[in-house]
Amino acid sequence: MRQFSIPKYNIIRVTPEQFGYKDRGILKWQGMILSDHTDALKREKLNEHLSEVEAKEGMSEEGISEALYNAFVTATPVLIQANVINNGRYYNDLECIILGYEDNQIYLKLKDGRTTNCTLDQIRNVEYMDMLKWFDKV
Repeated sequence: MRQFSIPKYNIIRVTPEQFGYKDRGILKWQGMILSDHTDALKREKLNEHLSEVEAKEGMSEEGISEALYNAFVTATPVLIQANVINNGRYYNDLECIILGYEDNQIYLKLKDGRTTNCTLDQIRNVEYMDMLKWFDKV
């Protein structure tokens, strides 16, 4: 009769403290992880917001109008740089789709689903955006 030997495995037990987790005395740890994750996302968003945004070339009103009209007709997403400086910096580009226009207002649907409007003189630059980036397929 043959004997089979069962391989021996070394079992290594690791505690959360060894990975840098500080026990705060909270019994429900998921709530703590959620708040820490939310704080980390806020810090990341703040760093992204404070990043240096370089000024794009200013476009004429005719150029902006033409680009917005073409984006509206073809339903192409665009990147719009606002003609606003805050503390010496430009805001991040708006990723949006042109919903339409009425009178002097241009209606935009932002990538996060919100809608907003602006006027032509509030826009500094318009660039066409890659459709794959709009749908997060890249």
